[in-house]
Formats: sequence, C-alpha cells, structure tokens
Amino acid sequence: MSEKMPVRAMSICVMSTVSVTVTMGITLPFLALVLDGWGVDPWINGLSAASQMIAVLFLAIFGPRFMARFGTKKVIGFGLAGVAVSLILLPIFPNVWLWFPIRFLLGFSSEMVWTAGDVWINQLAPEKKRGRIIGLTGFFQHGGFAVGPILLAFLGTETWVPLYIGIGIVLMGLLPLGLTGPAATFAGHEASARILHFLKVAPGLMIAGFMFGLIDSATLSLLPVYGLRKDLSSELAEAMLSIFVIGAMMGQIPMGVLAERFGARKLILCGACLSLVCMLAMPWTITHSVLIFPILALLGAGLGTFYTVALVDMGSRFKGGALIGVTTSFMFLWATGSVIGPGISGIAIELGGPDAMPLTGAVLTLAFIGLLIWRIRKEG
Repeated sequence: MSEKMPVRAMSICVMSTVSVTVTMGITLPFLALVLDGWGVDPWINGLSAASQMIAVLFLAIFGPRFMARFGTKKVIGFGLAGVAVSLILLPIFPNVWLWFPIRFLLGFSSEMVWTAGDVWINQLAPEKKRGRIIGLTGFFQHGGFAVGPILLAFLGTETWVPLYIGIGIVLMGLLPLGLTGPAATFAGHEASARILHFLKVAPGLMIAGFMFGLIDSATLSLLPVYGLRKDLSSELAEAMLSIFVIGAMMGQIPMGVLAERFGARKLILCGACLSLVCMLAMPWTITHSVLIFPILALLGAGLGTFYTVALVDMGSRFKGGALIGVTTSFMFLWATGSVIGPGISGIAIELGGPDAMPLTGAVLTLAFIGLLIWRIRKEG
C-alpha cells in the first residue's frame, strides 16, 4: 500500500509548495503597496513585479539540468532556501532599484519549487489516482495563494512583519523535507526544455499553459481595475478577485477526478468553452453581484482546467527526463503568457474601454478552442 500511495512524501511535497504560494500571496501585494507608498511610478512598480516573472523564463535553461542531477526534492530545498534569502534581503536593502535583482532571485527560486513540486507529485502519484491527487494538490496551492492576502489584511503594510512571517512560513516548508527519502534523480536521462519539440509533440498542452498564464495573470492583475472602471465600489471590486480565486480553488478536485475518466484535450476544451461563455457574459453581468459572482467562480474553475488537466496528462504521457522537460516547457510558456497578459489587457482597456478586457480574453480563448478542435479531429 505504501508503495502505491507514498502519503508522507506527497504530503511533504504539497506542504513545501504551498508554503511558497502562501508567501507569494503575502509578498506580491505587500511589495506593490510598499513601492506605491514610496511614491514609485506605477510603471516602475509594474516592472519590479514583472522581474519576478521574467526570472521564470530562465528556469527553462537551468531547471531541467538541476532536477536531472540533484532530484526534485533537493531542487525544492534549494528553491525554498533561495526564497528565504530573497525575503531576508528585501528589508535589508529598501531601494526600488536594488529590489529588481532580489525579486529576480525570488521569482527564480519560487518557480524552482513549483516546477520541481509538479514533477515530484507526478512521479509519486499512482496512475489510477493521478487526477485526484494533482487536483487535491492544486486545491491546497490555490488555497495558499488565497490565504496570503487575508493574512496581509491583518498584518498591514506599515512594517516589515509580513516579510518576516513569509520567511517563517518558507522555513516551515523547508524543514519537513528531511523527513522523507530522496526523490528519484534522472542521471543519464536527457532532461531539457526543448520547447519547440514539445510544441510539436503536445501542442494542446503547451498552448494551454500559455493561455492559462495569459488570461489568469491578466485577471489577477486587472480584475479589480475592471470593476472600478465599471463604477463598482473598491470593496466589491476586491471581492470579485476573491471569488475568482475561490472558484479556481474549488474546481481543482472535480477537474482532477474528471481527468481520470475523460481525455485531457476534451476536458480542456470543455474548460475553454466554459471560460469563453463566462468572459462573454461579464460585460452584461458586472453590475449585478448576484450574477457576476457565480460567473467569476465558474471562470476560475474553467481556467483552472488548463493547468490541472495538463499536469495530469503530462504525468501520464511522459516519464523520466521527458517529464522534467515537458513540465519545464509548460511552465516557460505559462510564464511567457503571465508576462504579456496584463500588458495586452491593459492596452485593451485603454483603447476600447473596460469591457475590452474580458472580450479580448474571449477572442484569444476562441482561437485556442479552434486549435483544440483541430487537434481532436486530426487525431480522431
């Protein structure tokens, strides 16, 4: 039983990754508010945040080799240590320009944890239970990100206490790694993020990662702005974001279970169609909280299928070094979408008004649906 379901190792993997999602949920809004309080221009504030996501792109170069040589567990440990060091350095050097390289390290280290965690949980999960295990992992990870802003609301932004709390949470995720045996290494296996190769082999999965980053990051960044531009109160605009995150969290386990029964492409197609309908409905329901809240919850659940179901399918189709390569390529494309998504939506709002934000997402999702339908028909 223990060989089929290594509960201790899976629990420690989830604890480690969730410690980072909670910390990022605290630090991302905290750092933005601190910089704003210093009078930093919004575009510089945005670039500072983008430096964390840009760092993720470099993981495609170094990440696969690290995991192949040291194993996923050690890479998670290195990543957690890097996150802790970054958080320690931020209050020591309270300067907007010095924060750029520190936040770059923070982004690189946190993504090391998430990518290695995704590979490790896929290694550990039994084939027949892979979907529900990855769905449960996603539930806790999304929940951790949602908890961060709630903690920040209690801690405030007047002191460095939120960063100290983040350091403590990361160390709590680091310590349990010593309670489990070593994760498998892939010495001798080819492990590289051959992005063009995986785009040819699994285009639906790769584009799903890009689309998830594109739309999810734009929604997380600009949904409150969209609400304010539609003359909603700041409280209601912030509540919209919370509902979106809760919807994504609650959709993880059902989607993971469904991924075990249905093909990944068809399930991602259903999630894309649900997301399309929700984005098209937003301009007409935004002023009615009774309608917009369930729409946003369903949008979060629909977009969540792009990530969760893709991970399930990658774990089923790829093994060894190939699993590292495809996961890192997937995360690279997710990060690429996350970097450009807020910019595209921001430009759309400026040129076409607030409703251009969800409608732009709808157009992009429609193109993705076309790609999925083409692949499904091509492969019969």
